[in-house]
Amino acid sequence: MWVGKISEIIGSSPDGFEAAAQAVLDRANRTLRGITGFDVVEKRIRVEDGAIAEYRVRIRLHFDMAPRTESHW
Repeated sequence: MWVGKISEIIGSSPDGFEAAAQAVLDRANRTLRGITGFDVVEKRIRVEDGAIAEYRVRIRLHFDMAPRTESHW
């Protein structure tokens, strides 16, 4: 039986939406295993002094749950 989980994470970068998404993926890979994909739920831009200062993405990250290796009952 397969079990998956979805978490929403927000990332940012001054270099663009793709870099913001990569920042989320890089950070998630440090603590999660079995990442299978993600959906970009929202894109936003922060403006300072009339110029783009930061790109932000809200991502719905999909990953597999680790299989249970021993019973806790």
